[in-house]
Amino acid sequence: MAYREPLLGLTRPEIVRYTSSIDDDKLIVCEVLEVLEAHVWELAESKVIPLEPATRIISEIEGLKRDPSKLFTYNVEDVHEAIEVYLGEKLGVEAGYLALGRSRNDHVAAALRLKVARLLVEEGWELLKLRRILLAKALEHKETPMVLYTHTQPAQVSTLAHYLLYVDELIATYMELLPPIIGVTLRSPLGSGPAAGVSTPLDRVRLASRLFGDGIVYNTLYATTSRDFALLALAFNASLLASLSRVVEDLILFSTPQIGYFSIPEEHLATSSIMPHKRNPVTLEITRARASELLASFVAVAGIIKGLTSGYNLDMQEANRYAIKPLVKTVEALRILGDLLGKLRVNVENVVRDVEVYPITLSDLAELIAIKTGRPFREVHREIAGLIRGSKDVGEVYRILEERYGVKLDYRSAIRRPVLGSSNPEDVDRYVERAYNSLRSLEEALEKYSHITGRGCGH
Repeated sequence: MAYREPLLGLTRPEIVRYTSSIDDDKLIVCEVLEVLEAHVWELAESKVIPLEPATRIISEIEGLKRDPSKLFTYNVEDVHEAIEVYLGEKLGVEAGYLALGRSRNDHVAAALRLKVARLLVEEGWELLKLRRILLAKALEHKETPMVLYTHTQPAQVSTLAHYLLYVDELIATYMELLPPIIGVTLRSPLGSGPAAGVSTPLDRVRLASRLFGDGIVYNTLYATTSRDFALLALAFNASLLASLSRVVEDLILFSTPQIGYFSIPEEHLATSSIMPHKRNPVTLEITRARASELLASFVAVAGIIKGLTSGYNLDMQEANRYAIKPLVKTVEALRILGDLLGKLRVNVENVVRDVEVYPITLSDLAELIAIKTGRPFREVHREIAGLIRGSKDVGEVYRILEERYGVKLDYRSAIRRPVLGSSNPEDVDRYVERAYNSLRSLEEALEKYSHITGRGCGH
């Protein structure tokens, strides 16, 4: 990398490299260029710079958007400085018009907000796809029995549909929060300058409309110093992946040969370098690791921000990589998980095998006996527990209870529990219908934000 003396102060190359964010700026270079282009148009529309040099500057920015790699040949503090150096080489003194009415503080905040909003919108579409996969599979498996576990021990009989809808409702809970988080992220800090605004008569509302819709961060100090939008996005994703990691753990466990409920698609498996029989669920393992990575990234950004005085500090540029890279990885993880679930094969014979082996309808049977006889439930519970302790054959317990109380219950009847939200196939149908209806409103919100953010010059 050739050394160029920077525009903005530092001259020793090793010090410039130490403080430089140029490598991390590759993550947001498209957004930086879009923000600059909007700024130059606003300067021209406000008639504070001549239209001709503004047009030439914008033409060069358009070229950089097609090939931003040219900016990463300079030994400079950041991409903003690289752009000024590049435009100075191309346009001479005219490039200096670009600096009017702007600070790196409001411009980097704008680029970060735009990038985070785009990633959250992209994530929203992946979550919608994932939910559609879950809902469709649930309808296929309304009658497929499945053991549910507590304390990692067989607990109750349910259905695969009921399990899949647990995952869907988990995701739905987070998706309700996603549009508001995108909304507070899509607020323009442009025109806020270093901290207290600028003296150039910029129309902040008009400037915001080019990239952010009608959203504006009103207070200029908050606009430049805040990274709350990034913390919210990271907290959202860290929580989501922490919860989904439990599902990933289920899939890993249930696909082991000893249990064998599911067969993971071949393309999501890898063998061992020494053991040719191995079928390692590698994509699930990476997804599980990324859940931890999200938690660490949230802590990193919160840790960097929490000790700073209000106003921009260079510490904040160190937070950028922890704010952007994990969100990129989250989108990728959701895409991979959706692909896996869409192709997951259910080994029904293995699922039914365990449902029939374990006495997982006894709690339902105890309830029915208590209701039929009018006895206190705890008394019936103790009676059945005693029968289990005194018998080596669980089937014998069922036979004794049928003889005593005339009550018989198999798993096909047990899954039809009368309570709302249970494994009852009729309740599954009701849930799926409501879920598909709710997807439409979420899709409308994502379409609105997709229209605002576009896809950026990197696509």
